[in-house]
Amino acid sequence: MQPRSSASLPYPDESRRILGQLESPALKVEERVYAAGLSVARHFHDTPNLIYVIAGSHWAGHSRGGETCDPRTVRFLPAGEPHEIYFPVGCRCLRVELRQPILELAAQDGRTICAPGELPQPSAVALGARLHREFRQRDEVTPLDLEAAVLQLLLTSGQSPAERRGLPPAWLLRIREMLREQGHPRLTLAELSRSAGRHPVQISRQFHHHFGCTISEYMRRVRIAQAQSLLASPGLDIAEVALICGFFDQSHFTTVFRKLTGMPPRRYRSYISGHR
Repeated sequence: MQPRSSASLPYPDESRRILGQLESPALKVEERVYAAGLSVARHFHDTPNLIYVIAGSHWAGHSRGGETCDPRTVRFLPAGEPHEIYFPVGCRCLRVELRQPILELAAQDGRTICAPGELPQPSAVALGARLHREFRQRDEVTPLDLEAAVLQLLLTSGQSPAERRGLPPAWLLRIREMLREQGHPRLTLAELSRSAGRHPVQISRQFHHHFGCTISEYMRRVRIAQAQSLLASPGLDIAEVALICGFFDQSHFTTVFRKLTGMPPRRYRSYISGHR
């Protein structure tokens, strides 16, 4: 499955709400709320982004691994970086889209961040809170302070948590891609072990270490993300969606879907139709 551009992602009206927006030639800033249970399949953005987690939490997976994104943390996402997101609880974030003028300005003063993940410098927490505070005021001088805070975040030094713990090895990334392929819905740990040439215990430990979740948790999120997209199509019944997404039967699919999203598939489909 190839990642899709964020512009093509189907968001039911109430699964992602924009509470406020501010735009300048250098930045586009939005405060967003994401509904509990939302699973967003792998996609990418055409521009780099900074994300400040205001409340709630979510899990994000990217090329350097995956981690839980906690409140009051700031994260960077490069342009074109494939990533996937799962929101086990409701989450509120400030998303800052970085445009060419701010990127060029930052590049003049030093080496800017380029790797996805949490910004490690101690000042990131205060700068993220400053971004949110200034955004909520939104007067004629707000863009100036937003740009100043963003520049400080972009010119960070030091390593990200993913770099400190090392990048996922190539064999582990291959396993993640195998798990994402719906042609392999019921891979066993033994089969993954033979494919990677690694002991099953090593695979299990390394996967959790680098991606911040177990193999089974990851697979459920991938399947439910696909199911949420397919349920938007009225031409498929629930049983067909379950089969396409690799579930044993409709009952099993309904149980997993309800656990991750908080509602059964049929109600989710009605929910989408009612807000379309």
